[in-house]
Amino acid sequence: MNRDASWMVLFDIDGTLLDTGGLGCEAFRRGLARATEEEDDLAYVSFAGNTDRKVLAQVMERRGRRFDEAHAQRIFALVAEELRALLAEAAVREIPGAGAFVARLAEAGAALGLVTGNIRACAYLKLGSIGLDGYFGFGGFGDVHAERSMIARSAVASARQAGVRTDRICLIGDTPYDVAAGRALGVPVLGVASGHYAAPELLAAGAGRAAADFRNLAGWMEWLEETLESQ
Repeated sequence: MNRDASWMVLFDIDGTLLDTGGLGCEAFRRGLARATEEEDDLAYVSFAGNTDRKVLAQVMERRGRRFDEAHAQRIFALVAEELRALLAEAAVREIPGAGAFVARLAEAGAALGLVTGNIRACAYLKLGSIGLDGYFGFGGFGDVHAERSMIARSAVASARQAGVRTDRICLIGDTPYDVAAGRALGVPVLGVASGHYAAPELLAAGAGRAAADFRNLAGWMEWLEETLESQ
């Protein structure tokens, strides 16, 4: 991690850097079934832009139950176990150009962090499936907070605790929820229109720029420099 970075770039994971093809939902379904001995297809839950803790809250509301923190952590641990097994059998699709973009940012000395609805263990399992887990030394995660605004604040706090000192921050994500998290932080957001939301929707939500993927590496670097230099 570059503690003397002039930039901090925060990334969402699903739909932004990679696409597991629904493995995250399947892992949650399997882990939940193991922990509660109750099958649930989770068809009433939208995972796009959601957080694992909020998903669990939706399940509890649906079932009219409450899980204490120990039970919640047990569920999350089993979800991670199931995801590890699923990832061992399936290929994860990298959003085109994501790996090259992250590597370029690291070479440029940026401090790279995560703002994700995934629990920490699942976040790094997914990133590891495309070889990006080593780039991210801090972040905010969905096993700690349910709301993305709080996850984003947690990411910046964890960076500060790790000794990263920079006020030039940008968030990159693929949903209006990511844009809202950036706005809650008071930082600009760049959008990745990779599937669930089109570029006009992300721009309407407040993203400064948006593209379908990262294949235009020079363009992304230019956007990022312009965005951060304006802070």
